[in-house]
Amino acid sequence: MKPLSPLIFGILLATLLALRLWHFGPEIDLPHDWRQSDTAYAIDVFYQNGIDLLHPSVCWMGPKDTVIFEFPLPEAIVALALKFTGYSLWAMRLVFMVFFGVVVGYFFASIRLVWGLEMAQVSTLVYVAMPLSLFYSRAIHIDFFELACAHAMFFYFLKSIREQSFKYLILSSLLAIPAFMVKAPYAVLLAFPMAVFAGKEQAWKWLLPRAAVFAVPVVAFWLWERHVYQVNAAAPDWGYILSYRKFDHNAHWYFGNWRQRLMPYHWKVLALRLTTEVAGPGGILLVIWGLINLKSLKMNALIWAWGLGLLIYLFVFFNLNVIHNYYQLPFLAVAAVLAGHGLVFLKNKKTGWYFAGLAFLVVGNVAWAETHYYQIPAEIVEIGTQIDANTPKNALVVVTYRDFDCRNPRILYRAHRRGWSIEQAALSKNTLEKLRQEGATHWAYIGPKLPAIEVSPVLILQEKRALDSDSLFIFEWKLP
Repeated sequence: MKPLSPLIFGILLATLLALRLWHFGPEIDLPHDWRQSDTAYAIDVFYQNGIDLLHPSVCWMGPKDTVIFEFPLPEAIVALALKFTGYSLWAMRLVFMVFFGVVVGYFFASIRLVWGLEMAQVSTLVYVAMPLSLFYSRAIHIDFFELACAHAMFFYFLKSIREQSFKYLILSSLLAIPAFMVKAPYAVLLAFPMAVFAGKEQAWKWLLPRAAVFAVPVVAFWLWERHVYQVNAAAPDWGYILSYRKFDHNAHWYFGNWRQRLMPYHWKVLALRLTTEVAGPGGILLVIWGLINLKSLKMNALIWAWGLGLLIYLFVFFNLNVIHNYYQLPFLAVAAVLAGHGLVFLKNKKTGWYFAGLAFLVVGNVAWAETHYYQIPAEIVEIGTQIDANTPKNALVVVTYRDFDCRNPRILYRAHRRGWSIEQAALSKNTLEKLRQEGATHWAYIGPKLPAIEVSPVLILQEKRALDSDSLFIFEWKLP
């Protein structure tokens, strides 16, 4: 069978991309509105106060608000775009969707270079219809920017090998710089299929004398990590806040411990995500079918190498993969190629089977996403709105809401305030007084009734609002 006509392919791709516009709402939604809130706040600060790539901000460290998670280039680009579009969450989503479009474009180009136009078309349609793709492509989230850099790096490396072009190799190394600085593992795992491709093309003799260009992103990453350590190590020593820590030693957060890797429950969580959120209920059978028939795919060693890179990445960064579903985003590409191969196999048997399989994949995955994603945490939105309406714009607010720990931005971001988040179990008169000394001006407590703790006599109740299941109490420190 021939590839789809450009018109048919374009219509199908545009339709699948347009599905995202249905969820371009004005509120940050679930899952992982925590990470999205951190990203949105960093964008807000860049938009309002100017861009400082070396000192991004968080909302949960009071006036000492500089904490670095990764190189904030995607946040800076979004903030710049907002200068032209005007500020809105809708505009933010649109820019992040442009990043996703770059991912899709370079994914298509890479698959076409290796396996031809037909595989590129089918695999790309699968890629944009996977559940994680449907949600995070329009979320306030940096990972598709990272994947855009990684996929572009990958494509220009393949092109440099195929054409033995040093200029494309240099371009690949330049694109690796932001890829390494934003989230290096997503790019590093691609070294495995890149190495296999170089071997299959018998280009090692050409590549090895020129491979030193990739020292540039490695050095950039090393310099950036040194800066991150110095900035995060300079954070205040707030040991009186439960669970507080500086972000200068993060190995336990990235890698976890060996015992985690021996727990069947964690592997069950990962297996469910890979089947329901990566391949999706509508795509898992096609992925399996493509894997069963992988021998018939030319240069299938590249897929095996890509899969090996993913498995090493999963095993090394195990804790991150277990906690956050978006760390499975790099798996989308291999799953899409396998499902695409399965669909091409059907297409070569009978065209009707191909369109039926594609329709089943899209409908199944979209239906799953609609029932598992996009929920708005209504009470948290309302709490943030009320704090915004009942505190001054420059207020530093301490928020206590159930088990929200000291790194939780979900209320403070929605309130457009800096401050601290102190969980119920950590609440005490001493903690509140120390935070007042750090500059806190207000305390917002959310619960069915006020806690039975002694509070300073200068902490005056200013507002009480009933919520669906709790009440919101807003206090202000008024010194004599």
